[in-house]
Amino acid sequence: CLWWASAVACLVMTQITSDMILRTASTESSSSSLSTPTKKQRRRVDGSPIIPRDPNASTKTVWLIRHGQSKGQVTKHNRRTDPNLRDCGLTALGIEQAQHIPELGPDLVISSPLTRALHTALLGFPHDDILLHYDLREIGSRVPENTPRDTEAVLDDLRESIVIQDDKPRTVDTESLKPDQWPRDVSPNVVKRERTKRVLRWLYYDRTETKIAIVCHFNVIRSLLSSSSVRPVNAQPIPCTLYSNGDLEVVAE
Repeated sequence: CLWWASAVACLVMTQITSDMILRTASTESSSSSLSTPTKKQRRRVDGSPIIPRDPNASTKTVWLIRHGQSKGQVTKHNRRTDPNLRDCGLTALGIEQAQHIPELGPDLVISSPLTRALHTALLGFPHDDILLHYDLREIGSRVPENTPRDTEAVLDDLRESIVIQDDKPRTVDTESLKPDQWPRDVSPNVVKRERTKRVLRWLYYDRTETKIAIVCHFNVIRSLLSSSSVRPVNAQPIPCTLYSNGDLEVVAE
């Protein structure tokens, strides 16, 4: 009987000791986590993480250019439903605005695939080849003017603007970056803004050019700059600096 009582007492003491060790370890772990809190990553207004700039990395010059005045901007019909505004072009004023874009001397000109942007690029940079980047298409509701068309149809409409002096055609590269199923836009809404950030990473790390003109749209420019306060004016270049961490910053005048 004494042997049995001694065994039971030993088991009880072992369990108590084990419980005390577990509580002590838990307390120490909690104390450690309280003393070294996890630092939250800073984020921009749009939710993207803020990555520190490398002060030793090179930068690139980027000009953001909103297309010239479009027919959608001046229509007297319902802009949200008028089928005649599908991927609409420039007004007479918009053509004039595009023709008066100042000479910038870029190494690379890239454009949204929408008609109003590509026409602006062709007129504003009459001696440059143009590369279409499909991630530069307008962000926003699927109104007719933002609904893309087949690139061959767009090129047919703008054929006269593609030819330069001495009747020599220039290159408008529509194929290198064309997504599958274009002109159907299959990307979910959640990645609309993320695709503009992809453009900046591509420009910095995949292209060797250091002076780039981007012809695109109102909301795309605001997204590229991570700013909702910017109000881009038609055909007015916005000079910017592109950093290695993907930041695009307007150059102070």
